[in-house]
Amino acid sequence: MKKVISLLLVFVLGITLIGCSSQIKTTKKTTENSDVKSKVRSEKTYSDKDFLNDVYASINDSELHKDYSDVDFDNLNQEEKDKVIKDQQILFIQQKLDKIEKYKKLDFKNAELKELALRYIDVLKTQKQLVKDDKDTKVLSNGQELKGTLSYAWLECEDDECEIILELANNYGLKMSEQKIKDLEDIKREVEQDMNNYDKN
Repeated sequence: MKKVISLLLVFVLGITLIGCSSQIKTTKKTTENSDVKSKVRSEKTYSDKDFLNDVYASINDSELHKDYSDVDFDNLNQEEKDKVIKDQQILFIQQKLDKIEKYKKLDFKNAELKELALRYIDVLKTQKQLVKDDKDTKVLSNGQELKGTLSYAWLECEDDECEIILELANNYGLKMSEQKIKDLEDIKREVEQDMNNYDKN
């Protein structure tokens, strides 16, 4: 009888130890999984610096400058000239968007910087659409287009773009020389003056 009881005790202890061992392994695995998830969260990448670098590239990259050097304007009629300029403007804006638009879906550590990124993307998209729809130049109420005179909608975009870039330079570390900042401030003042003096008739 004692032998049977001893065997039962050994059996019960064995099951208990196996259960404990299994529970320890499960707890250890859960802890390890939790640690991995925590590590992934702590290693989340932010795009603040990359965004600033790409904005810098988009306003300094020589490839983005409108270049008509390979166009023989002398042998083009006015309609053809207008088309070349329009296509080049769209390409110019699209090249900027190619660098910047991805940040709409990326994470930023600084929420205010992310808002500026979204604003900048919207401004560039609006500019592109204005050019595509021929709404970047002023049109009189009689339908006459004033070549060389910017539309109010375009001036608004230009003003917003200047404001955003200056904000990035002054408060978020966008690399710009003092002279470039001054030039941009002058452009913004001129645009604002044009907007204030704009005759919408």
